[in-house]
Amino acid sequence: MQKPFDCEDNTEHLADSKGSSLERMLRILDLFTERHPIWTVDGMGNALGFTRSTAYRYVRELAEANLLFQVEAGRYALGARIITWDRQLRVSDPLVRAAHALEPSFPKWGAEQAWLVCRSFKDQVVCVHQTGNLSNQVSYSRGSPRPLFMGATSKVILANMGSRHQSRIFLENPSDVESSNLGKTWEQFRRSLQRLRRQGYVLSISEVDADVFGLAAPIFDGDGKVVGSISCVRPTSQRDSEQDEAQGQQILTLADNLSQLMTALAHRAELLD
Repeated sequence: MQKPFDCEDNTEHLADSKGSSLERMLRILDLFTERHPIWTVDGMGNALGFTRSTAYRYVRELAEANLLFQVEAGRYALGARIITWDRQLRVSDPLVRAAHALEPSFPKWGAEQAWLVCRSFKDQVVCVHQTGNLSNQVSYSRGSPRPLFMGATSKVILANMGSRHQSRIFLENPSDVESSNLGKTWEQFRRSLQRLRRQGYVLSISEVDADVFGLAAPIFDGDGKVVGSISCVRPTSQRDSEQDEAQGQQILTLADNLSQLMTALAHRAELLD
């Protein structure tokens, strides 16, 4: 017997036409943040525009996969599998392993400094390794995502992307581009990135956190594609502009060493497979 027409099923079908069911289900995980670490099922459904039955089905499947766990009746937090994946990244990511190995060689430029090693994931930059400390509050810690338009850490990655990628980012993010001090038109934006690319390193002052400046250099994989950056973040009170060029060259050398070691570790891991 043919199943009667169901309005809710039709709604789900139309929604799925805009993205796969898996993609929509995984959007639930993006709801969990530092400010909102626990959600009710109804809250998740309302936030994402899912029907009640869809929200409950997705949450049940995520909980069965240990991606969510129930902290109390009807309330959920991120699950154990995410914690184990984070550990796996810490011990197996060639970039993180290379950063750990080279950490003793990081220059000591001041009494307070934090070193950040970051990866590029699509159009976001995420810190994957951090060492050192500052008395100033720094928001860019491990696991914190940032857009590509603010701070030396991100801008040095953007400057070394292909022109087609840069053009797409420019077209899709007009307001962010305008506030980035990289130019309002495509020609201004392109020339600004070319200048940063030729310079090699990027310096920014108080773009992400007040009273903090950053110096960054790009990290490349074995094919010459930019995959991340290494940056040193310090209080602006410690900056000596006469040292910018010398320290910029030092961080470029460090980034090159990091790129080479990361590539070697990645190849070694492939040979072991």
